[in-house]
Amino acid sequence: MEQSKQFPEALFFPKGSKAILLLHAYTGSYNDVRMLARMLESKGYTVYAPLFTGHGTKNPADILAEHPSTWWEDTTQALTFLRNLGYQQIAVFGLSMGGLYAMAALQEENVIGGGAFCSPLAPMPTTIHANFMLYARHYVTEVHHLEEIKAASLKQLSAIEHYSARIQQQLADIRVPVFLAQAGNDQLITPSTVYHAAQKFTQTRCSVQWYPKSGHVITVGPDRKEFEKDVLHFVEGLSWNEENNE
Repeated sequence: MEQSKQFPEALFFPKGSKAILLLHAYTGSYNDVRMLARMLESKGYTVYAPLFTGHGTKNPADILAEHPSTWWEDTTQALTFLRNLGYQQIAVFGLSMGGLYAMAALQEENVIGGGAFCSPLAPMPTTIHANFMLYARHYVTEVHHLEEIKAASLKQLSAIEHYSARIQQQLADIRVPVFLAQAGNDQLITPSTVYHAAQKFTQTRCSVQWYPKSGHVITVGPDRKEFEKDVLHFVEGLSWNEENNE
């Protein structure tokens, strides 16, 4: 199995004074959000999309070797990267698992708004483990290795669920605007999860958008153009203070 990185560490499109951080999905890469990033760049936004640790290889074990806390560290390091370049006001969005970390950033970091796309923000059924095993079978053929991966995957998903529960419990603490997107044909996350999550945002404005034709990776689905238009509309409505961005 290939161990080395298949992708650079991040996508970075420096453009304007307003910065947007995009976080990808579990088992994914920044290619999940590349088209969204390019659209936002074309509208004058600086966009940064890092690669979560353990991702971007052809070895599923590289993901399983990491802990959810490591991906939070990746998120905070990405925000630090942007701030060190002078971007003091940042919006954060994430797809699926990336959406969890985006919500954590809205809770704990000084960001002006953000959102989650097809993200497990409420304790509802998912098929994430089954999907991970399908992903693993693309790269692993030995039965004993698959059994090891299955056990490690269940352990890691338990850790992710524990980490997610803390984020879910603190959604009510978020005070900056939130954008939630959900695909109607999502096969990983129960689609109605988005409405349960939306009820948690009691101290801020929460926009919920539904895309009936799309699957879980909504960023590349048949509703992509409408989705991108809605994200841009939300971003343009944030309270950017350009005087604080160098």
